[in-house]
Amino acid sequence: MTSYPLLFITAAFAAGIAVAPHFYLYAREQVFLLLLLFLIASLLLRFGRTGQGMIVSLLGFFLCGTFLAAEEHAVLPANHIESLAHRGLLRIEQPAQVVGWARAPSVSRPGGESFDLQLTEVRQAGRVLPAEGTIRVYHFTNRVTNPDALPLVVTYGARLRLSLQDLRGPRNFRSPGAYDYEAYLRRQGISFNGLVREVEDVEVVPGNSGARWRAAVYGLRRRLLTYLDQSFSGARNPSDRGIVKAILLGDETSLDPDTEAVFQASGTYHVLVVSGLHVGALAAGLFWLFALLRLPSGWASLGVAAGVTAFASLAGAGLPVVRATVMVLIYVVARLVYRKRALLNSIAATALLLLALHPSDLWDASFQLSFLAVLVLASIAVPIVQWTLSPYRMALGDLENREKDMHLEPRQTQFRLDLRTALDYLCDPARLPQRHWRLLRFGLQTGASGTLLLAEALVFTFFMQVGFALVMAIYFHRVTWSGILANLFVLPFTGLLIPVGFLALVASLISVQAAAPGGWLLGVLVTFLHGVVNWSASLDWMIRRVPTPPVWLTIGFFLSLIGLAVMVEWRSRWAWLPATALVSLAAVLTFSPFRPALNPGRLEVTALDVGQGDSLFVSFPQGATMLVDGGGVIPIPGSPPPRLDIGESVVSSYLWSRRLQSLDFMVLTHAHGDHFGGLLTVLENFRVGELWISPQPSSENTDRLLRRAAARGVRVRRMHSGDRSEVQGVEVLVLSPPSDWNPPRVSNNDSLVLRLGYGRRHVLLPGDVEARMEQRLVKDGMPIASDILKVPHHGSKTSTSPDFLARVAPRFGLISVGPYRRFGHPHAEVLEALQQAGVRTYRTDADGATTVSTDGNRIELTTYRETLRPWPPFQAVTSDE
Repeated sequence: MTSYPLLFITAAFAAGIAVAPHFYLYAREQVFLLLLLFLIASLLLRFGRTGQGMIVSLLGFFLCGTFLAAEEHAVLPANHIESLAHRGLLRIEQPAQVVGWARAPSVSRPGGESFDLQLTEVRQAGRVLPAEGTIRVYHFTNRVTNPDALPLVVTYGARLRLSLQDLRGPRNFRSPGAYDYEAYLRRQGISFNGLVREVEDVEVVPGNSGARWRAAVYGLRRRLLTYLDQSFSGARNPSDRGIVKAILLGDETSLDPDTEAVFQASGTYHVLVVSGLHVGALAAGLFWLFALLRLPSGWASLGVAAGVTAFASLAGAGLPVVRATVMVLIYVVARLVYRKRALLNSIAATALLLLALHPSDLWDASFQLSFLAVLVLASIAVPIVQWTLSPYRMALGDLENREKDMHLEPRQTQFRLDLRTALDYLCDPARLPQRHWRLLRFGLQTGASGTLLLAEALVFTFFMQVGFALVMAIYFHRVTWSGILANLFVLPFTGLLIPVGFLALVASLISVQAAAPGGWLLGVLVTFLHGVVNWSASLDWMIRRVPTPPVWLTIGFFLSLIGLAVMVEWRSRWAWLPATALVSLAAVLTFSPFRPALNPGRLEVTALDVGQGDSLFVSFPQGATMLVDGGGVIPIPGSPPPRLDIGESVVSSYLWSRRLQSLDFMVLTHAHGDHFGGLLTVLENFRVGELWISPQPSSENTDRLLRRAAARGVRVRRMHSGDRSEVQGVEVLVLSPPSDWNPPRVSNNDSLVLRLGYGRRHVLLPGDVEARMEQRLVKDGMPIASDILKVPHHGSKTSTSPDFLARVAPRFGLISVGPYRRFGHPHAEVLEALQQAGVRTYRTDADGATTVSTDGNRIELTTYRETLRPWPPFQAVTSDE
């Protein structure tokens, strides 16, 4: 602890933040307890009780973490926009006029623009209120239907008056495993989202806010981005432009989803996020330049500090680059005051400072990835290399100087002697001409040095991937070992690309012609980089999509890392024990031989919250599984495809939260986007046994799904009324459409209607059928009576006709519907009809993912209700009737 005090202090502080939601004291009590603990620690240290004093000190830092975490969002000013909404002075989901200033320039997004507005005033219903807080403003434009529409361009610091269509709080998909979008915005200080319909709804008012230096930085950034756009406008691969802008200036708006997916799959996505790699490469380049110019150490350190700070501002000052910049600045301060520069203490000091400012960053995946990877490299990879490989590589220098042998370690001296003996034998002048043996001697010596350098690089890339592995599995359900090989090329080329890119950017400020050579070399480097990434992403056998790892694996993984770090620090011969444990756990994480989190002996149907769409998960009594529809975003004609992939972000994440890696059955009820959209991704992420579709007309959506299923070796079955299957004691009846169904185009009435029967209980899943098909089901005497009804077509007025509802006679109704009633779903008349029929109704927009399960007799119903506890985290409603 005496060697790395900041490491233990930061660990205690972070532990306090972690338990803060479960540990609360009033502020005065915490302050009193803190003062008391630090007083006791001071007395213990004063009287030589060092060990006990340190323990009490760590307890004090633990309490500091809980206190700051509790206070981060505990008290808001009375005029904060969230306070106004809470007190009823501001009505959410209603039009409003707001006044404020832009915290950053507007950002182009697919289909529109967005920017963050710092509020000063809110007007609604004739009431004018002073306000503070930040909202994110969106403006969407259909460039196809309205090609002359102007983009919304907002500059930093501009004072604006906006007429918002409405204000909405950020909303998560309320299904287990879904991304916590609300926490993401909260960490950025954003309280609400606002929507402006037209550019004319944004009025620039006199005056400017914000800092002048920041306005100058944003102006320079805009100029440099324009240069990159022009330089790469004719690139052979259009995605190269987005890659260069992301690497050099942290601008990710030009990255297309396919490029992002390739970098993620290859384990090299970190090069697209301006972070430690970029700041470190820039700092190393500046140190080298200042050493070449023979600047004194102090001036060189100040120059590096200024350079990386300017770069962080120019790159947008995102959290990853700020973290890396703070770490470099702490290192520079240590150089200036001539302190011993312990890497682990610098990392810990950076984490402690950032967590003290924003405790909630502890739960940010980017924060965890950054610090875990750096800690693993600093505490394990660097000591292993220094302990094993570096001494031999250093021993290769000046090999012919025998006097140098006397000043080296015995193992280095012996290595030099053995190498000289081998070289003398292989390069005997009596057997080879002089020019040949000299060349051979040089080649062998260089090869030995290169081999050792390559081995060092492999150690670093291996442990970097190990540092990423667990967090990537938890948050992104991906384990990518191909990154070990890819990063051998990607990291050095990125390290070269960054200084070359900045030289080109600086030259572009003089003239485009001056930047031409650097721009050409930049294009060559990014082309090679992209090629390596594509090759790495093609190694499917080294890339795995994995379910959420169990708690025991997470704990074991961290304990193995800590144990290995300690053993390496001690240079213990027992280091192989935690190393073996770590490799074993990494193998378990990769292949994930976990039992799915299902309920044996029960039929279970879960309506997922996928917004305005349908996706239902069915588990059968002995573990068979079925996915009925995959949700999806309804496309707006003429707009670019949505970046949000419901199949990845919601449906797959839910299935992984249940520790599934395969599905026995996938069902597409009909080919509308809000049912079909997520299935393509699910097919990629999971092994699927059978795909069921109805005799619906051919469509682009259906054809894409069938091609993907054929490529994945999935059996396709076209189902129609009268088909019957029995799955583990559950009768699955197909009630619609009829076998001769052949409409001219895709419609809601194409929907497969399924009835699941288990014991005395039945569940009816009618897709989006409308009144016409409902009447056919009633008229033909189909067995539709059921205990649970998935209300057809999201509760639309076109469905749930009186005769149909009377024949089904359900006790529970599930409505899969999105928030804000974009299409008027569910209709008030349908809700009233369900209530009058005595149906207990649950909606995914209000209740989140809703699960009904039965043992064939008793019915249990549970809802998600926005909780972060493990599934199932709710109180059950039960029925034996």
